Amino acid sequence: MRSKIYYHTRNKDSVHDISQDCWYAIITKLEEVKFQVGFEAWALNIARNKSIDWIRQQQRERNRKSDSEQENSSSVQIEESNPRDSRISELRKSMNLLSDAQRIVLELFYVENLSIKEISSVLGISSGTVKSRLFSAREYLKKTIK
Repeated sequence: MRSKIYYHTRNKDSVHDISQDCWYAIITKLEEVKFQVGFEAWALNIARNKSIDWIRQQQRERNRKSDSEQENSSSVQIEESNPRDSRISELRKSMNLLSDAQRIVLELFYVENLSIKEISSVLGISSGTVKSRLFSAREYLKKTIK
C-alpha cells in the first residue's frame, strides 16, 4: 500500500500519514463491505483515493499561497542526466495530461496488475469501458512520447 501511495504522491513524508488514514478507513468500513473483488483491490482503491485527496489538498494550499503572494518566480528546470530518467520523466508528464479516468485505469492495469474484470469491479464501470479507456490512454501516450 505504501508503494501505491508514494507512486501517486511522490512525497516520502506524506506516505506514513496517508497510510494511517487508509488503514483507519479500512478498519472502520470492513464490516460494511461485501467483497465483489478481493480485499487487496478494495484496499488499493482506498489508498488511491486517499492519495488523490492529499494531492488535491496540496494543490489547494499551493493555489492559496500563490494567490496571496502574487509572485512570478522563474522556475529552474533540472536537466536529466540519464536518458532513461528523461524517458520516465516524459512518460510521467504525458500521464499527468491524461484524464483522471484514463490514468487510473492505466495505473490499476500496469502498476497494480489488476485484470480488466477487477478494474471494472473496483471502479464500478463496465469491462468495455475499461478496455476503451486503456486503448485511448495508450494511443495518447504513443503520440505524445514519440
